[in-house]
Amino acid sequence: MLAGRYDRAVERSGSILCLGLDPSPLQYPGPGERVGRCLRLLEEAGRFCAAVKVNENHLRGVGEEGHRSVTGLARRLGLLTILDCKLGDIGETVRAAVETISRLGYDAFTASPLFGNVAEITELAHARGLGVLLVAYPSGDYGSRYFELEVAGKKLFWRFVREGVEAGVDGYVVGLSPRLTERMVAELRSAVGEEAVILSPGAGAQGGDPEPLIRGGGERILINVGRSVTLAQDPASAAREAAERLSSRREYVLATRAIAETPGVLNIYERPIHLSSGRLSNIYIDCRALYSDPSARALIARLMVGLVSRRAGREGVEVATTATAGIPIASLVADRIGAGLVYVRMEKKAHGQEKRVEGVVKPGATYVGVDDVATTGRSALECVRAVREAGGRIEKYFVIVDRREGAAELLAGEGVELHSLARLDEEFARLVGLRGSTGSAEKNSGA
Repeated sequence: MLAGRYDRAVERSGSILCLGLDPSPLQYPGPGERVGRCLRLLEEAGRFCAAVKVNENHLRGVGEEGHRSVTGLARRLGLLTILDCKLGDIGETVRAAVETISRLGYDAFTASPLFGNVAEITELAHARGLGVLLVAYPSGDYGSRYFELEVAGKKLFWRFVREGVEAGVDGYVVGLSPRLTERMVAELRSAVGEEAVILSPGAGAQGGDPEPLIRGGGERILINVGRSVTLAQDPASAAREAAERLSSRREYVLATRAIAETPGVLNIYERPIHLSSGRLSNIYIDCRALYSDPSARALIARLMVGLVSRRAGREGVEVATTATAGIPIASLVADRIGAGLVYVRMEKKAHGQEKRVEGVVKPGATYVGVDDVATTGRSALECVRAVREAGGRIEKYFVIVDRREGAAELLAGEGVELHSLARLDEEFARLVGLRGSTGSAEKNSGA
């Protein structure tokens, strides 16, 4: 349930940023002041976020109308709404709280495992269409005091996770503690499954490192940032920068791993082979094999839609690509964002209308290029020129993989930005297990 809402919010925004709203009652003593502060922050920074987390204690006293004004605006912006109340109490109290949270317009709320009734909380929440995010490990140093205590040979937070899995909670709150490691996050993801959403506070002003979460947390992660955005002189710019930094890292890690782990995609040869560019390489990336795997295909499609949404927007955007390799990913993206699609042949047809551009280019319309692999950039440049000659505008080109063999520079010379999910660099070599230095890998990649 919550996973689907998460996917829609992340695809719409291209972001994994969760905006933490906790206006200080000392600075904004009046309930109306605090609500107004939240609304202004949402209006300025909400478009760069996938979710908003409202701290119940900071909005205490604003009444149901105040909460509904915040959740109403958040929903109009397409954000996932989370009430951070850490709910945990006896059954009747939980029932009352769930009814209230539902009326306030939230999608989900945080819950504490300490009362031992996680299953009851989850059952009541799901009956009202609400998601439950179980606090599994607090941020900062708080987690080490109690959550790492051993009980019957098992650390307490792992017992909480197991209870959450048995209860069917929708996600987990895992703070960016200094003790949090990539291995811990990967073990957590393995235990809770791919559908669960992992929400991590502690980044930004608290100084938590999001890298272990990004590298070990899988696809459905949210990173909460509060004060470093809300207290910034320009909250919109701060949110935009945080969203780009965090989301592009997630895209890179997920796309690279999909390339490495999907059979037939990453091909390493002892002797160089010819690429479509005409150059020789020991590395051949076959994105058609990605499309043959339904899980990998769906993941790459979601990532690419998010990247296009974040960098180009979705309103009034059409899609262009090259025949034939780019057509599958471009078709998936165009369908998901509700855009038209044209594709460009490298040579005109020798029959029929002898067209080079298949489909109808709308004069004056804005196009984005969507393709599989960028090598030298010559095919992408031909696509750009053909669309422009037909009357379209195109200034951004998106690919699954940039082989870093001159495409970005070639396109930049025509006023076009190249954006990619993954790229052939030193980290790519480490993640996919290529031997030897990256320098030699780049030298041999020769695309």
